[in-house]
Amino acid sequence: MILGIGSIALDTTRTPFRTVERALGGAATFFSISASHFTDVSVMGAIGGDFPAEHLALLHKMGVDTRGVQKLPGKTMFFDSEFSYDMYARKVHATELNVYLDYAPKSPDSLKSPDYLYLGTLEPDKQLSVLRQCSGRPKFVLMDTIEFYIETQRDKLHKTISEVDGMLLNDIEARMLCKESNLFKCAKQIHGWGPELVVIKKGENGSILFKDDIVLPLPAFPLADAVDPTGAGDSFAGGFFGHVARSGGKLDEKTLKQAIAYGTVMGAFAIEDFGVRRLTTISKKDIEARYSKYKQLLSL
Repeated sequence: MILGIGSIALDTTRTPFRTVERALGGAATFFSISASHFTDVSVMGAIGGDFPAEHLALLHKMGVDTRGVQKLPGKTMFFDSEFSYDMYARKVHATELNVYLDYAPKSPDSLKSPDYLYLGTLEPDKQLSVLRQCSGRPKFVLMDTIEFYIETQRDKLHKTISEVDGMLLNDIEARMLCKESNLFKCAKQIHGWGPELVVIKKGENGSILFKDDIVLPLPAFPLADAVDPTGAGDSFAGGFFGHVARSGGKLDEKTLKQAIAYGTVMGAFAIEDFGVRRLTTISKKDIEARYSKYKQLLSL
């Protein structure tokens, strides 16, 4: 079982073609729905009194365990952003933490022994507190972060990074975090802080995985229409970690290649519609069909 913690939010997303307001979003939401197609997932996070009941019902429908979701007085986290015509550059209009300002993660006793732990977007000290609440060390601990915490909580972020097994972030975040333009040097620097595995996502240019002497660059899955890139990275993480978990935690080169491929596939599905909509309508058959097509595209 994977335990994933992170933001559960209401997102307003603006593109040159359409705007969708207050859709179900958040790092933990995208991750858990994506990973649920591969293995059992429990999610931790906080919601406010304004969180629509149908959103929780949707998580349940997808098989996501929500025992770790706390309903707190106040409003649910809100994120408002706008994408440019290239559907990559994003301008943030508002990040309202709301209930997350006073959120103190508390793992239910039934969730204190996860096989795998995903520390999604959240304040770094809160990420670390969840790890320390585990009754035993999970087989693998993977974390993500965002520019907001790199800019405002760098020291706390370094502390959390030093205690995890893997780091997943995008190219902009990696360069900001390491104050370095070369991604290979960024990965080496992050390795030096503790994580044995580093995955750097590059949007439409794919991703690169670094582990020991293994360097695995893979391209993005080609799509005719990118509707909403919000949550693509968290969906990538769900596919990647979901496959690692169902493979028994193997970190050999073959499994890692497959995991990146599944992550790429899930990220591609996510951007085909606004919010989590596309992730909730696909089947395992759809995933395997796209995975097979992706393998064919990579074959020489």
